[in-house]
Amino acid sequence: MKLQEFFNTGDLEFGPEAIAVHQSGIVQYYILYPNGTNFSDSDLIALLLTDNPNYRTAEGVGAGTLLKQAETIYGAATLFYKTQNESREQVRFAHYSPQYLFFQPTVSGRQFAGIYPSPSEEYNETKTFQDSVTIRSVLVGR
Repeated sequence: MKLQEFFNTGDLEFGPEAIAVHQSGIVQYYILYPNGTNFSDSDLIALLLTDNPNYRTAEGVGAGTLLKQAETIYGAATLFYKTQNESREQVRFAHYSPQYLFFQPTVSGRQFAGIYPSPSEEYNETKTFQDSVTIRSVLVGR
């Protein structure tokens, strides 16, 4: 299953299932698979998520990177979420949009990193966000 298909179906309605991969007692990444299914040794890995700051893109962006810093590398950030996707906020950049990679933002003490107009719609996006927003995790899929 392709990453975009995974997000556009109801498969994540109650969150994905995950297998944590540890090394030296530290979670390196998570293997994600649709909720309500089983993952066996013969299954193909389609989605990986990491919030480990040791894993970064070739340009050095990963968990813990300030969104403002990522913008200097990838161009203007647009934050967005869909209410049908459990309002999982994502970030895309003006000059970096691979189909297999999603950045998820975070800011302390707030549900959303972005500052969105009110009222909320089914699809919401903004280019305005808190100065302290960082990349929470990076999701990679085929």
